[in-house]
Amino acid sequence: MKNKLVPGILVGAVVGGLATLADKSTRQSVQQSFKDLKEGKRSSQPSVFTTIKDEVLYWKDTLEEIRRKNPDLEKQLKNAKDTLIDRKNNRLN
Repeated sequence: MKNKLVPGILVGAVVGGLATLADKSTRQSVQQSFKDLKEGKRSSQPSVFTTIKDEVLYWKDTLEEIRRKNPDLEKQLKNAKDTLIDRKNNRLN
């Protein structure tokens, strides 16, 4: 096998997960989580994934609102981007 990155990451994750279970409070927390999962209890706190998703959607909506309210700003940003790309291409040629 030439590419050892993915297997290395997986082995590292397993070893790291097992190492964290050496801590008694972590073991108890994991056991309680599994017990809650089996019983169908859900946490009242939002998951990390939900929090990140909400944050990304907030910034996406904010940027879209800025674009709608400031079409001149969007034009200027596009012009600046085009200018930078042109200068980069001219420097490479």
